[in-house]
Amino acid sequence: MLKIFLCDDDPFFLSLERDLITRFIREDKLSVEIAGMAGSLSEALNFFENNSGSYLIFLDLDFGTGQPNGMDISAALKRCKAETHVVFTTNHYDLAMDVLKSGTEPFGFLEKGSDIKRLAEDLRRYIQMALRIEKSSLETQDYICFNLGCNETAKICVSDILYLEAEKNLSHGITYHTINGSKITIISTLDTESTRLGSGFLRVHRSYLAAKSQILALRDGYLVLSNRTEIPCSLRMRSEVKKWLNKN
Repeated sequence: MLKIFLCDDDPFFLSLERDLITRFIREDKLSVEIAGMAGSLSEALNFFENNSGSYLIFLDLDFGTGQPNGMDISAALKRCKAETHVVFTTNHYDLAMDVLKSGTEPFGFLEKGSDIKRLAEDLRRYIQMALRIEKSSLETQDYICFNLGCNETAKICVSDILYLEAEKNLSHGITYHTINGSKITIISTLDTESTRLGSGFLRVHRSYLAAKSQILALRDGYLVLSNRTEIPCSLRMRSEVKKWLNKN
């Protein structure tokens, strides 16, 4: 069962998240539970010190001036060995960029805003993504290894891959983009890497291969991925992407 933890200093938003997720659980008959809620760092740490396991966490980024922010809380949770997928909730785009620059590895970002319909859609999508990852243990444990030359090697966990991009200025250059913002460029082709990665990836454009589990939405011809990165989706692939999103 997927366990969800909510952490936000705004009681109204906290209760809104709880109510929306509770509705999804009931309507979709999901194997999901809201295991806990907190309004501060101390409450969150107290919960995780006494409740082990793997969690999907919806975590506020801004707890006010002089208070630990979402990145501080995320780091503290890792220190207490909580196994987490963290989705940061915020109204401030600059804070989201700070997360990516800090090296923190978010599962994604959730825009608070006033659009309840969009909020509900994104909450539901992240829950579905977490459920897919939880059910696909083989995928989460697989690694892709690279020979970088000069006896140097590197590896990427498959579940950390967002998308692959064919480089325009490097012949047969393929760049792997990951959730935490890191990149590795190798000499290969998208066809070769698609075969290597398997059915968990979808060729969405002649220059892009996307991880299915990281696709959040399709908007105006672009795929929105779990960290809010947008990549183009070709016209002929949009119906297949829509089928995938509706199915999952």
